[in-house]
Amino acid sequence: MPNTLLNLKMATAARAGLIGLVGLGLAACQGGNTASSAQPAPPAASLHRLAADKASDPGVIRFRVNPSGVGAYYGWQMQVTKAARNQGFNPFITDLLSAGASKEYALWPDRYAVKVYRLGELEFSDWVEVVPGEVTQVYADYGLLFDDILISREPDPARASPESDTRAWRTPVSASYGPAVLFAHNGYRADYSGPQNNGERVGAGRVQIRRHGQPFAEIAQAMVAGDRITGKTRYADGREVDGDYLIHSHQIEPGSTTTWPDGTRFAGRYRTFEPQQGELRMADSNVWRGSVSERKPAGQGRLTWWQGGWMDLPDGAAFPHQTGTFSCGGETVPAGECYYYGGKKLPGAEALAGLMERDRQLAADRRREAQSVPPAAPVAEPAGCRAASGTFRDSTGNNRLELDSPGEGQGRLVSLSMEGAEQYRFEIDFSFTTTADSISVSYGQGMYRLASSGQVLQRLSVPSGTVSCRYDGTLLVFDGVEYRR
Repeated sequence: MPNTLLNLKMATAARAGLIGLVGLGLAACQGGNTASSAQPAPPAASLHRLAADKASDPGVIRFRVNPSGVGAYYGWQMQVTKAARNQGFNPFITDLLSAGASKEYALWPDRYAVKVYRLGELEFSDWVEVVPGEVTQVYADYGLLFDDILISREPDPARASPESDTRAWRTPVSASYGPAVLFAHNGYRADYSGPQNNGERVGAGRVQIRRHGQPFAEIAQAMVAGDRITGKTRYADGREVDGDYLIHSHQIEPGSTTTWPDGTRFAGRYRTFEPQQGELRMADSNVWRGSVSERKPAGQGRLTWWQGGWMDLPDGAAFPHQTGTFSCGGETVPAGECYYYGGKKLPGAEALAGLMERDRQLAADRRREAQSVPPAAPVAEPAGCRAASGTFRDSTGNNRLELDSPGEGQGRLVSLSMEGAEQYRFEIDFSFTTTADSISVSYGQGMYRLASSGQVLQRLSVPSGTVSCRYDGTLLVFDGVEYRR
């Protein structure tokens, strides 16, 4: 380390001396120390550019420090802070590099915000373009008068020699990109991992779909083109769907058929992935035409029995326990009225009226019995923090505390923060029990995320314990922080 510091001091002194000489008009003394003399060598003739680069191929960004070793060639770093258009990019920064060292990162084609530092001082800040199948080199050159960062591009030698194993010296594209949100709607969320090119999804990638946080479906070789996601979709519940998902309209392609393992089949219009309106052939072979919810009849529609005949229902949710008078008919039965009680067909209106009157009498008897029972003694309301439940926010609005029930239960703490233009979100679930003036908390695992994409940046543990608490019905003081309902 002493030799390194001595070299840095000598280089700084030499730079100051040359600046003085320039002031005296002796610019010619700069000799080989000018930035222009440090141009990187051209690629070897054996490394040729492939004739056709695919749009789905990654490119490479390489950070390299001048190998001469003359001067302050220590303490160089490159930081890539964001992509111009591609989603899911994870910012990174290199280690401190010295003379001749280099770092390579495979990236999806786009423009990237790049900064270069030497010993913590910013030397370069600009957008740098990465293109398919080529290496974009960010070359750090130390000059006694000034530093220079040179940007050049050359064919990727790994493409010229496909047998090359780059794992030891090139960071793969998977390390610099996390899943990007493809859509989030109606409790469903789809994350895309795969090739991108300037914000467009190209080639085949992987799409994972979750419903309310649970695995729902996966497309291993998904093609995303315009509004449509195509590819063999494997659903967690075993269903098969013969249509594609349309991103902008948030639904399976209208008219598509979905078949479940128990034989239930639907064709018609969808709400996201679930049947909404159309023909539902149930596992017992009865057919419903109308509104559908949770794979069952809902709303107004017509039921056709597998044995023949039909019945109109004002609310299909009542099936198969429908009670009342309904329009019915069939090929061999004239249209008329049918009478049902609890799903059982009755011979006529008189039988239905008798059963309905019986139900009214039973309901009246239950009311009289309830009125004859003396009221229970009032229960004292829980005091202090034992009464706290609901959603509370601090004065900034950036921190939210949720308690699902008074006394004890489950809770969540959510905190938002800003760093530059990026917003971050910390959230952690916990269980709790309370006294009038304290809360005992047992924390789960906390997660630190990018608020814009939901990408998890860090998982961490928080020690559990008991903290002070005060609650007056509006103001909740939790561990010294004030929250209001």
